[in-house]
Amino acid sequence: MRTIDHYVAVVPDQEAGRAAFARLGFHVRPTATHIEFGSSNAVVIFPHTYLELLYLAHARDILKAQYDGCDLGLAHVSLWSDSLADERARLQALGYTPGPEGNARRKVVLPDGSEGETDSSFLYNWASRNRFLSIFHSEHRRPAMNYIEGYTGHPNGAVDLARVAGASQQPGDDLGYYRDSWAREPEQADDTGFAFRGARGEVMEVRTPAALHARYGDLFDAVPGAAAGGIQVALHYRVKDRAATQAWLDERGVVTVALADGIAVAPQEAEGMILVFE
Repeated sequence: MRTIDHYVAVVPDQEAGRAAFARLGFHVRPTATHIEFGSSNAVVIFPHTYLELLYLAHARDILKAQYDGCDLGLAHVSLWSDSLADERARLQALGYTPGPEGNARRKVVLPDGSEGETDSSFLYNWASRNRFLSIFHSEHRRPAMNYIEGYTGHPNGAVDLARVAGASQQPGDDLGYYRDSWAREPEQADDTGFAFRGARGEVMEVRTPAALHARYGDLFDAVPGAAAGGIQVALHYRVKDRAATQAWLDERGVVTVALADGIAVAPQEAEGMILVFE
């Protein structure tokens, strides 16, 4: 059964992006450079997923061009893969032309002060209809360098990803691509959109703007481009204790909005995304 691996947010300023998520109570790792591509990132690590704050100003054109049209916000979501070669063959058999593929290796500093290096390859398979609702695939040959145990604790109490939510004017037209990416049928589908559930219970969903506005209210309108659809709009995180998370944010002056299923932070505070702690 497939599972969400990591999720990429494009940031216009690497250190400002790091500072924004640190202010929200995440342990954000120092900036690291992708050795083969020249881009950089700062990651927020959980036991089974991570958020990648991606900075492209110094990236090679082959990578920078992939994100043309997205200057801020959640741009790409990856599923874990045991074999990109098998993934490529499977997608090609379905009529896709996946690519590009590359190694996003970077140096990491381990909790004991020693240095390591990731060995992670990616396979892009951009959606033809809504590019920034796309799914890609990642293979980690040294997963301990990505999911570093000493860095998975966060002051805000977040413990792992619960949900990724995207907006589309016509979710039914996106469903085939998602079905092929997940290699199975959705857990739920109706006129408002659809949802897939990963092996750890996490959800990836695409909904109409109206459905997401009903959930997030004015926060949805504050996501750049959300009303037009075709983008990811929100990340939900499970927390140890919602009241403790609320208190931590309140003490630091972070403005929050109470939703039916959690505590929300506006996209202006979170690099163009709605964040929900549930």
